[in-house]
Amino acid sequence: MQSYYKDAVKDALYPKRKGVITKRNKYISIAPLEESSAKEVKKIRLYLQLSVGLFADLLGVSPKTVEAWESGINTPSGPALRLMRMAYKNPDILLDGGAVIDKTSLI
Repeated sequence: MQSYYKDAVKDALYPKRKGVITKRNKYISIAPLEESSAKEVKKIRLYLQLSVGLFADLLGVSPKTVEAWESGINTPSGPALRLMRMAYKNPDILLDGGAVIDKTSLI
C-alpha cells in the first residue's frame, strides 16, 4: 500500500518526465518551526491526555524540561517541537509510529 506522503515526495523529487511538466507534479517544502508558547505546550499535553512524566518520555526529555516549557522559562525546539505539533495534528501517529503502545489487549 503506497501512502500519500510517499507519493508526494516521489513526485516532488522527480517532477519532470521527459522534459514535460504535468499537472501531477508536486513540490514539497519543510514547514518552518515556529516557537511554541507555554500555553500551547500545556494544551498539546492535555489534548494528548498525558501526564508531565509520560509527555516527557514521549519527547525524550526530562519532566523538569516539560515543566520549564509549561511555565514559560524555556521553549521547546527542534525534534521535540516538531513531534509535539505532529502529534497534536494527528495523534494516531503516536500509535502507528510505535511511540505509544496500547497494552489494553494484554490485560
